[in-house]
Amino acid sequence: DEAVDRARATVDELHRRHGWAWTPFVTRVLVDILLQRGTDTDVAEARAAIDRFAALSILDGTTLRDINLHRMLALLSGARGDDTGYRHHRDRYRKMANELGFEGHMQWAEEMP
Repeated sequence: DEAVDRARATVDELHRRHGWAWTPFVTRVLVDILLQRGTDTDVAEARAAIDRFAALSILDGTTLRDINLHRMLALLSGARGDDTGYRHHRDRYRKMANELGFEGHMQWAEEMP
């Protein structure tokens, strides 16, 4: 619970201060924690965090936005039992990670069944 509270507060603070460079990372952490906990409320909050992140026009078309967005949407789809959505976003995430040579993302993508 404390990790969720801290991640949520950090995401809010980054949005207030326009900390766009860190927003993808911290939003991803918040979404991961919420989906691991996995209550209906957590899944709904994860969706809201993803929507808020996706709406940041300053990040439109950036690699940081797109790669993190596909990962988060894949995890959200999986948590909702949407196998088609999961595979779609997972595959786009994997492709992007491999094309860009982002080793950390490549490893995370490979760990996604």
